[in-house]
Amino acid sequence: MFEILKSWFKTYKNGLVDEQDNSFGAHLIRGHVTKDDVVDKDFQVMKPVLINQGNTDFCVGCSRAYGAQATESQLMSWAGAYAMACRILGYVPDYGTSILSMCKGAVVHGTPEEKYYKYGIKGRNWFANWRNIPDEGLTNAEKHKAKSYYRIYEPFGMDRFDTFRAYLNKFADKKIVIHTGVDGHAVTLIGQKTVSGELKLVAVDSYGDRSINYRIGRSIDGFRYFTRAEANQLFNGYILFDMERELAEILNQYDNKVIKLESDTKCYLVKEGTKHYIKSEEIAWSHNHLLAPYDGKLTETITEIELNKIPDGEELKLESGENYFILLRIAEKYKIKL
Repeated sequence: MFEILKSWFKTYKNGLVDEQDNSFGAHLIRGHVTKDDVVDKDFQVMKPVLINQGNTDFCVGCSRAYGAQATESQLMSWAGAYAMACRILGYVPDYGTSILSMCKGAVVHGTPEEKYYKYGIKGRNWFANWRNIPDEGLTNAEKHKAKSYYRIYEPFGMDRFDTFRAYLNKFADKKIVIHTGVDGHAVTLIGQKTVSGELKLVAVDSYGDRSINYRIGRSIDGFRYFTRAEANQLFNGYILFDMERELAEILNQYDNKVIKLESDTKCYLVKEGTKHYIKSEEIAWSHNHLLAPYDGKLTETITEIELNKIPDGEELKLESGENYFILLRIAEKYKIKL
């Protein structure tokens, strides 16, 4: 009962709920970000056409529209994106919805282009109802589905500020933005900029150039700038990515595990979104895994269809493993040739 009341109060107070979904971690795409992915130069992954949500609470819809605007280079319907988030819920909430619902709506139902569902005089509740999207808008939305969404996890030793900066930099060529929020409001992180000598995260807001200021982040001409201390108060970030959901599920299931076919003794380590052939037990040990092709307790048996879906990575090398120097000392002690 307490958890229900706490959830209700948080929703009532803030409107935007920081839901948790552990289905897919962003590290599955191309691996964990590290401090090496953090740069100090100014950059933005997109030049947005500003969206003005007006007096609505459609900030999560605007966030999705900005993300699709970045990857598809066209205006997308922020009202439609919000309606699809409501469609996932199965009802139109009195006030706002979550970033997670928006991500699910974008994957399951898609997002229509703005010309098919442009916000107008009929008002907030009418446009929040997905049943009012015209058939041509629904058909168009199907063409603009995101394939999967991922929650961003903070690696050990990195705070949220540097983690978000690292992901934006690592995926800059993919025009990937980060959907996050705070104080009942969603924002879309698109880069970083030095302001008055201090490096800040750059977010594009959903109020156009009205520059409405919240508790954290300074808003200027439709953009909000977050210091390190402020950024560390943001919600967990989500990214939408065009990786087939079926592949995402396979990677999630076998991440950092050794896999093999039932009919073959060849083993592979699934890591950073790819599979890496393991030539010998010594190499497996070097990479902190045990290898026993005939022992189901140590390896995962998968189907050939699943195996072929996972992209090939480099063959694992003995000397690149984290335990390599330990193996060297053992080999020297017992006069074993590696």
